[in-house]
Amino acid sequence: MKKAIFYLLMLIILTSTALAINTEPYHLKLLAVQGVPFNYTGSDADLFLELKEGSGRVFLDTYPLTKMDTQISTRFAKEIACNYYKLNCDQYDFIFTIKSRSSIIGGPSAGAAVAALTTIAILDLDHNEKVSITGTINSGGIVGPVGGVKEKLEAAANIGLKKVLIAKGARKEFPIMLNPEILVNGSNDTEITNEGTKNGLDLVDYGKNNLSLEVVEAMDLDDLIFELTGRNLRAKDMEVEENLQYQEIMKSLKELLCERSEKIEQEFDNNNVYFNQTIKDSSLEKNEKAENATKVGDYYSAASFCFGNNIKLKDYYYQQQEPSLEVINSLFSVLESKIRNLQKELKSEKIETISDLQTLMVVKERLNDVEQQLKKVKENKVTLPEDLYSTLAYAEERYFSALSWKKFFSMPGKKYSFNQKVLADSCQQKISEAKERYQYANLFLPPIIISDIQEKIDIAEASFAIREMELCLIKASQAKASANAVLSSLGLTDETFPEYIESKSKAVEKVIFENSKENIFPILGYSHYQYALSLKDQEPASALIYLEYALEISDLGIYFPEEKEFFENVNSNASKFNISNSKINQWLFFIAGLVIGILLVIIILIVNHEFEKPPRLKFVRKK
Repeated sequence: MKKAIFYLLMLIILTSTALAINTEPYHLKLLAVQGVPFNYTGSDADLFLELKEGSGRVFLDTYPLTKMDTQISTRFAKEIACNYYKLNCDQYDFIFTIKSRSSIIGGPSAGAAVAALTTIAILDLDHNEKVSITGTINSGGIVGPVGGVKEKLEAAANIGLKKVLIAKGARKEFPIMLNPEILVNGSNDTEITNEGTKNGLDLVDYGKNNLSLEVVEAMDLDDLIFELTGRNLRAKDMEVEENLQYQEIMKSLKELLCERSEKIEQEFDNNNVYFNQTIKDSSLEKNEKAENATKVGDYYSAASFCFGNNIKLKDYYYQQQEPSLEVINSLFSVLESKIRNLQKELKSEKIETISDLQTLMVVKERLNDVEQQLKKVKENKVTLPEDLYSTLAYAEERYFSALSWKKFFSMPGKKYSFNQKVLADSCQQKISEAKERYQYANLFLPPIIISDIQEKIDIAEASFAIREMELCLIKASQAKASANAVLSSLGLTDETFPEYIESKSKAVEKVIFENSKENIFPILGYSHYQYALSLKDQEPASALIYLEYALEISDLGIYFPEEKEFFENVNSNASKFNISNSKINQWLFFIAGLVIGILLVIIILIVNHEFEKPPRLKFVRKK
């Protein structure tokens, strides 16, 4: 019995020792700005991360307390890192701690550091703690600019750091000062205002020449990890190749929409409608844009130009014809009947691939758009004849666009199980993410500027309530993408915007490339990506929104994970990056050792029991 107790105690000691391995928190130095009267100065802080067995929850403890936006940005940064590298973050709870010696200005400028430290911790990478990061982290793993970098660099030099990583394109900083009125009034919400000069301060040169500090521009999370660890986790050869089936289907869709332009123009002649020079010039311009896009294989942009042209032509046609209210109502009734028939057809479509799902999302979104136009007419929100003509023209062309997109149901791809529960769960997750982004944006901008984001969330929630999960998914995705576009553009200038667009494009290419490798070509994400490229020179703000749409829609597969074997799942991180994940290996060895230990104890106890049996007494009967 004593030996059994001894063996069990040894087993407990070994177990405790194994669990105690690698419990030290991961650490990075942070840089911040600290408010002082009529100015502010650089300050340092410490970021720690402990991983505990859990389910992906995030906890943040700060000394002293920081603003709410720091707490929200910490959770976002962790999510971005987990999605960017496809990490198994749902196996852990994340305990972040930020310690500073004094109150610092709140904000998301620790986001890039949080994302980098999350990656380092999950993959258990050695890293250089003499390197610090200042920057936000945005969708696609892009590092965003922050203010007060000059003062942060000075703080870094004072504490002996050797290198500071800043956002790509942010090496020029213009003079920034605190708003004196806010300081005089004693508000806790410190506002930073730009005064701006012509040339600005080159932070890279300033760090090198004045502080003996290396300042490095980092485009994305890959750059951060490389500078911190020396490891290159970036996927090689990420050039996006257009899927041949996609190209063929989109080309036929484009032809449908562009041929429709010709048919509408033919109606002008058939009905003796005057075709004025302004409309002719506008139509020629859009047709020319469509032809140019077609020449370079950008069929989605070409289709979009023809779609816009069709609306304008049809609107002008009705304005000239001036049909009676009776005729208009009749045309709306016909359109409503067509919608019901198409919705019945959609119920019979078998949804097996991400392409099928995205096709259904696009078609349902367009049909919902048409229904919203019909609703406005029925509720007498559109009463003037010219407005009725415009509404009818838009609704008819939107319906035709929905009908055209049905072609993509023939697109092949990897098969998934899209039951209603899985779709409902993914929809709820998207709505939750969109709401968080909206609330975060609301900290910086008035509601009226971001009201369209709330409208998309409202449609998503209404769709969820009536079990229209595909419509819910696309509207929630759009809301989240719109919020991301707003958040990522904060701090950008006219000078840095083009480079940021380029970085965002590379992030989209990475997602499309990785999904394509797995036979999940994101038809809608790729379409948005192409359209964004066609807009980036003339309409960069619109291009950014479409790139955000592309990022959101291109990675839908993460919401519908395939089943994996246990060992394939726990080792997926290590195999993905061709590195040894020591934490996973430690736990596997520990479990195996524990099982073997228990078996050995049982065997030893059995053997001892056999040898230590008292001799059996034999009773001999006397004769």
